[in-house]
Amino acid sequence: CTRCGDITEAEGLEFTLYDDTYYAVTGIGTCTAANIKIPSVYNGKPVTMIGNSAFQDCMVLQNIEISTGVTSIGAGAFSDCIRLTSVTFGENSQLTSIHNNAFSGCSSLTSVTFGENSQLTSIDYNAFRDCSNLTSIEIPAGVTSIGAGAFSDCIRLTSVAFGENSQLTSIGEYAFQDCGNLTSIEIPAGVTSIGDDAFSGCRSLTSITIPAGVTSIGDSAFSGCSSLTSITIPAGVTSIGEYAFYGCSSLTSITIPAGVTSIGA
Repeated sequence: CTRCGDITEAEGLEFTLYDDTYYAVTGIGTCTAANIKIPSVYNGKPVTMIGNSAFQDCMVLQNIEISTGVTSIGAGAFSDCIRLTSVTFGENSQLTSIHNNAFSGCSSLTSVTFGENSQLTSIDYNAFRDCSNLTSIEIPAGVTSIGAGAFSDCIRLTSVAFGENSQLTSIGEYAFQDCGNLTSIEIPAGVTSIGDDAFSGCRSLTSITIPAGVTSIGDSAFSGCSSLTSITIPAGVTSIGEYAFYGCSSLTSITIPAGVTSIGA
């Protein structure tokens, strides 16, 4: 509704039927609405997917609400939607995966809301890369992996929270690279690996909690974290990658456990 701004199930979207059982939204079609709700049903069949590049470069879209039945958001689905400001997933959302570049380049995006009981398990590489106005994100507890570059270049990101009983096990390379306003992060207890350049260039990062289960710290993982003052590496770590703390000019103390067998160049 252009007058009051309500989000409605928009007319004119393109749908594609698969296996005669479910639909995917595959394009903007003739829809001109700025505020869109992806429907849960189309022509009497469930809508379970948003296809690859379905809304890519859409200059009109401002707010999107995704119904609980959608299980997958395809590669580049909303990439470079430069006026998109908010994305909302309903309670009990069945979404399990946000694929690569799904929201990359959405430079006006300020709010991403995952409803309670979210089924999300993976955030793929570059999923939210260069969302330069995103200030905070709460990652659902069921997410097990954050892909390479997933939140890189989110230059205004100040807060990252993980759901209670988080199942996260890995943080990919470049995952939070150049998030220059991120001040602190508590990595969930189940994480075992921190990828190369995972937090490089996070120049405002003053504290970080590395859980006991981590066994390796990747190359340049914290390079350029110029506000980081101290860090304790857990006992399970056996290797510290090349340039892991390069350029950490405020670092005054570091505790290296007995089990470390190699410290990189």
